[in-house]
Amino acid sequence: MIRESLTATHSMTAPSNPQDTAAPTPAPLVDEGEPFASRRLQYVPITPPAPGTCVTVAPQVRWTRLPMPMELNHINVWLIELADGCVIVDTGLNVQMAKDAWLALEQELFSSLPVRAVVVTHIHPDHIGLAAWLEARYDVPVHLSPRTYELARSMVTGENQPSPAEVETFVRSHGLTDLSTIRPALDRSRLARTLSGLPHVERFLEDEKPLPAGLEAWTAMQTEGHAEGHLCLRNEAARVLISGDQVLPTISPNISFGPHTLDTNPLGSYLLSLERLHALPADTLVLPSHGLPFQGLHRRLEDLQRHHEEQLAAVTKLCVEPRTAGELLPLLFRRELKGVHLFLALGEAVAHLEYLVHAGRLERDVKDTLVRYVAVR
Repeated sequence: MIRESLTATHSMTAPSNPQDTAAPTPAPLVDEGEPFASRRLQYVPITPPAPGTCVTVAPQVRWTRLPMPMELNHINVWLIELADGCVIVDTGLNVQMAKDAWLALEQELFSSLPVRAVVVTHIHPDHIGLAAWLEARYDVPVHLSPRTYELARSMVTGENQPSPAEVETFVRSHGLTDLSTIRPALDRSRLARTLSGLPHVERFLEDEKPLPAGLEAWTAMQTEGHAEGHLCLRNEAARVLISGDQVLPTISPNISFGPHTLDTNPLGSYLLSLERLHALPADTLVLPSHGLPFQGLHRRLEDLQRHHEEQLAAVTKLCVEPRTAGELLPLLFRRELKGVHLFLALGEAVAHLEYLVHAGRLERDVKDTLVRYVAVR
């Protein structure tokens, strides 16, 4: 059975500040409770900066934190120093508390180290939510991957978004019948409000290509699985990796298969990305979006790989007889799941089942629109 500590998905609570008007939306991560790799990692001995302040964490890299109105209460944001200013990597949520933190940092830092550009690692709202706001405030370009831009445009305009009816059909096809707690999370207008707008992008970031002028020391790495178009940023000379959500020290990113997922095997893509990141030096300093900066990249990658291998083995055993993803949830997740937690857990289960189909270990059994999975005999 999958460990209890792998079962809680984070979601935003209602904003505590009445000015925080962006709709709550899930932060797509899986909480592992106790940091199962903490004793195998070496954390940077720096106290996390308070909102509105920053500290130097690596050569030409400063660290600041933005608050979030949810259980996962922060996102790490990185400022890469240039000769004439800095580049912001990730933006925080489109909520007033995050804007206030940026405004405080502006007073402390940006008069002497002006903002020259914004880089977004991926589509999730805590990473891209304030991109358009920062672009307008500092009159600077925003850089991201083409797929991230496509997804952002879809979120803002509603185009190519699955309708609530399509999502309900998907959820029902995988064995869930009570959708009462899920329906509020399917409101597309809530999703649009998590972004401050659609940024204008003049130059996209491409896999294995250097970043724009002034950032030639940094290379983009497109690492799929957690989010389509997700980018990590590496500085080979300095042995530094800005990992986004792809590699975190104590929590594992949610890997979901959904109704409009282009990647038919997101877990396979995620595991391939871990193999690719394993080629980086073992002493690479990892700057994650949540948690503390650390060294021990190879050990962390191995722990994440082992975790998914254990999940896959458990799922295979449970599918000796045909099972829907919904039927597996009580067996894989010990705590009660509701709302976005339930939706993310279902997506995680389907991603593992589809990985096993691609691997030839399970096969789909579809009858009357209901999708079951059974071990190949």
